[in-house]
Amino acid sequence: MEYAVATVNGPIDAVLPVPPSKSLHQRVLVLDHLATQRTAIDVPEGTPASGDDVRLLGRALERLGRWTDGALGPTRESMHLDLGMGGTGFRFCMPLAALRREGARTLIGGAPTLLARPHDTLRRALVKLGARIKRRHSGAMRVLGGGVRGGTIRLDARRSSQFASALLLAAPRIGGLTLDLDGPPASLPYLELTVELLRAFGVPVHAERLGVGANRIRIETAEPQCDRIELEPDASCAAAWWTAAALSGGTVIVPGLDGSSRQADVALLALLERTGARVEDTPRGTRVHGSNVPGALGDVDLLASPDLIFLAGVLAARAESETVLRGLRNTRRKESDRVAVLAAGLQAMGADVSIEEDGDVVRIRGGALQGTRVAVSGDHRAAFAFGVLGLVVPGIVLRGAEAATKSHPSFLDDLGSLARRAPRGESLADG
Repeated sequence: MEYAVATVNGPIDAVLPVPPSKSLHQRVLVLDHLATQRTAIDVPEGTPASGDDVRLLGRALERLGRWTDGALGPTRESMHLDLGMGGTGFRFCMPLAALRREGARTLIGGAPTLLARPHDTLRRALVKLGARIKRRHSGAMRVLGGGVRGGTIRLDARRSSQFASALLLAAPRIGGLTLDLDGPPASLPYLELTVELLRAFGVPVHAERLGVGANRIRIETAEPQCDRIELEPDASCAAAWWTAAALSGGTVIVPGLDGSSRQADVALLALLERTGARVEDTPRGTRVHGSNVPGALGDVDLLASPDLIFLAGVLAARAESETVLRGLRNTRRKESDRVAVLAAGLQAMGADVSIEEDGDVVRIRGGALQGTRVAVSGDHRAAFAFGVLGLVVPGIVLRGAEAATKSHPSFLDDLGSLARRAPRGESLADG
């Protein structure tokens, strides 16, 4: 679908709830199904519904079943799991399918774009641990239940932390695991979230020097158990609205989320301060108050928070000096080739963008931008970033805007509400 973004008439001033953290929610759902007793999962009142990724993983987990009598699920029924565009869910389901009863057949599939992404590092690691997994020509994974066991495995985590997280979440039920990571882990905060949640579920975790030199994580055999857990709002969705405040010179509060969060994308708050925005934690949540013309971002390393590439890019396009974005190589095989999609969109609007070092570095010199049609290429984060840019650049039309529902189903409705200028302090979720 095409969505014409309506520009705002002045600084926005709004309270914008966002869905629960997608990263936290998916990890908690997995650990809950590996437990013998259900975990009560709470979200703050007024929290919008979760997106497609969480919904599809939840559906897949319900089909796999809960931990019962030494295996995942009560039957050997053959099943096909469709994870849509959800890379996290796809990878988490690979070891879970191996934990099903002996011989149970599971085909893990999804959209062609998802199946084309790199998953083989995880498949090879699981095979070394005894799992029986074959990749089909389409990219789907055929898994036979049984055989997987604990041990010591070495894993290249420089491409994605999701491979490590998938193994660690299953580790308590395969007899424990010692995981040695080669190189500095990509997206380290997401790996730290996995460790934090395992501990919240009572699983003994020994993590040595994460992110510094040799990285070793040891998980003991355990029964995950957590009576109740509350999910904080999604920092990636919040970051879009914080960026909207910075671009418009307005004010946004995302209730329930502040700078103390361990989610990777709260790193945007430090970048916004570079642009001249004021950031303060309030009892309700972090408040961002932007300047009309964002200042320079300078040199930005996004290795730990690569999902910020689009938001950092649109901020850079509105700044009056050059911005250098680094640590981007792993963004080229996400929901889209994010380097290419960002560059194409900004260049079409008149920004000066150059790609260097095989896409690991992007240089952006902004200025006056002109609205145009922008293909978001199935990428929810591109829809977020170009959507909030359209609040201040007239004429932006998002092609494929429905991609936003992957993580934030009400994003487009809220974006339109901003253009209608909600009264001061009014929550757009209130109607």
